[in-house]
Amino acid sequence: MILEMRNVSKYFGSRKVLSNVSLTVSAGEVLGFLGPNGAGKTTAIKIMLGLLKANEGEIYINSYSVKNNFEKALEKVGGIIESPDMYNYLSGYENLLLCAKMHGLGRERVLEVAEQVKLLGRLNDKVKKYSLGMRQRLGVAQALINKPNLLVLDEPTNGLDPVGIKELRDMLRVLAKNGTAIFVSSHLLAEMELMCDTLCIIEKGVVITQKSLSDLISERDEDNRLHYILSVSDNDKAASLLKEHNLEVSVADNNLLFLATKENAAEMVKMLVQNDISLFSMTFEHKSLETVFLEATNGSKGQIA
Repeated sequence: MILEMRNVSKYFGSRKVLSNVSLTVSAGEVLGFLGPNGAGKTTAIKIMLGLLKANEGEIYINSYSVKNNFEKALEKVGGIIESPDMYNYLSGYENLLLCAKMHGLGRERVLEVAEQVKLLGRLNDKVKKYSLGMRQRLGVAQALINKPNLLVLDEPTNGLDPVGIKELRDMLRVLAKNGTAIFVSSHLLAEMELMCDTLCIIEKGVVITQKSLSDLISERDEDNRLHYILSVSDNDKAASLLKEHNLEVSVADNNLLFLATKENAAEMVKMLVQNDISLFSMTFEHKSLETVFLEATNGSKGQIA
């Protein structure tokens, strides 16, 4: 386990903004952190990185306690919290070189991360001339400079155009494939659906759920059955065979619909093929991430953020 938060609570005066928050992120996992405005996301991230102190609970990064062994815990962590900090009067190269030197690294590492974030062509320009999207790319480069095994990103797509968002997503997937644990908070639900393996939803300082993306959006009933949709060569024959196995079957838009567990559905497909019925496609119904989010947060009056 790369990151583990255990029952973290935080008060600002008498107001409790986090209540027993627990979550985990493993090596190679991309976890999306979702919640309405004011849910406590940024507070949780700041506590995670030692920028705020928790009133209760523990945080471990690479098995080191953030509270008791701060330097070791944060040694292999990179992050962007809100707007990336940088010196406007220096070039992008000079900003990155300052970060690199703090970690005992030099020019070679600066050029590596600049290439990763597609910033090489503007690296020698002053940061004050950068667009918002370019500043965000530079912030991601800063977060990557120390070759972290945990990358924490708060709204990393701010200011990026669609091409930049896709490039960031692809880069994060490559990093995860190479073992980096990635914790990302974003309000772009469609992008989170494409980017993340796991989602953690928080509302009013309380973690509502942490599940894999596939489990969250799959339409399952209480018996863990899914709504399957089949396109076959003979609807009538296929429906009769499925009904013989006590399945509830209906036809919609020239497709067969039935409820079954994953294992049972595989058996049914095998049976249909053995009875000379061609299977053209098989899918199952799933919710959009937006629907899951709104259901989990009871349609919070706050904006999605």
